[in-house]
Amino acid sequence: MTETLETPATHHRVRVWFGAHPIADHTATADQAVQYEEAMRRRFASLRVTSEPVLVDAER
Repeated sequence: MTETLETPATHHRVRVWFGAHPIADHTATADQAVQYEEAMRRRFASLRVTSEPVLVDAER
């Protein structure tokens, strides 16, 4: 069994989907992503909105 060291994600990627096509794609800190996700859910109530943790390169 191998042990993996995982770094907690500090950012989230929020996407709004029209069928299989993302029409909005935004990456932000976890707190900002929650606000963005809530806003997108209100704005696009009939579309699927996803939020996934991502690792961000520190050198960007």
